[in-house]
Amino acid sequence: MFTMSHFVFLAISIVVIFLVIFLNHKFKFSYDTNIKALLVVGILSEIIKLSDVIVYKIGETFETTGGYVEPESLPFHLCTIQIFFVFALVFFIKSEKAKQVILEFMFPTMCIGAALALLIPTDGTEFNELRTYQYFMYHGYLVGFAVYLVMSKTILITWKTLFRNTAILFVFSIIAIYLNGIMQYAHTNFMFVSRPPIDGLPILNLNQGWHMYYLKLVLIGVILLFAIHFPFILHNKKIAKKVGL
Repeated sequence: MFTMSHFVFLAISIVVIFLVIFLNHKFKFSYDTNIKALLVVGILSEIIKLSDVIVYKIGETFETTGGYVEPESLPFHLCTIQIFFVFALVFFIKSEKAKQVILEFMFPTMCIGAALALLIPTDGTEFNELRTYQYFMYHGYLVGFAVYLVMSKTILITWKTLFRNTAILFVFSIIAIYLNGIMQYAHTNFMFVSRPPIDGLPILNLNQGWHMYYLKLVLIGVILLFAIHFPFILHNKKIAKKVGL
C-alpha cells in the first residue's frame, strides 16, 4: 500500500478516469453508448479475472475433480456487483423510474467503492501480474462512469436519493454477512463486513471486536454517502431556487 508500484497504478487509474470524462465531454456520447461500454469493460474484466482465479482441484473421485472459481473472487463486492446492475439496465429493466433508482445507487457506490479499492489494493500492485492491471483499470473506469452520470445530468441527486441509497447499501451489507457465513470455509470477506480489507488500519480494525467493527463500518459508510451526495443536493436546490421551483 502506497509503494512506488502502487503510485504508478494509481496514475494509470487517474488517466483512465480523465480519459472517460474527456471523451464524454468532447464527443457527447449517449447514455446507451456509455452503459454498453461499461458492460464490455465489465465482461472483459471478469474474463481476465477468471483466467487467474480458476483453480484446478484434484479430488478423490471424478465428481470432486475439476476447475473451480475461488469463492473470494466471486462478484459480490461493492464494485463487482455493478456488473449485475449493468446487465439489468442493458437487457432487462424497461421502466425509466427503475433505471433511475439503479443508476442513482450506482453513482455513490462506484465512487466510494472504486476509490477505496484504488487506495487499498487488495489484489496487490505487482507489475508482472495481468490481474493488477485489470483491477486498477476496472476501478478507474467505474469512477469515470460515475462522474459521467452526474456530468451528463443522467441522474438527479436529492435528499430522497441519499436516504434510499443508504437503506439499499445497508441491506446489501446484511446480504454480504449471510454470504460470508455460507462461505466462511473459504474465508470470504464480501463488502469487507467480516473483517477489514487489510490489517493495520487505524479505525477499521477488530481491536474492539466484530460488532464494534461493523458499527464503525456502517458509520463510515453513512458519512461517505452524505459527503458524496450533499454537494449535488445543495447544487440542485440552488438551481431549483433560481428557476422558482
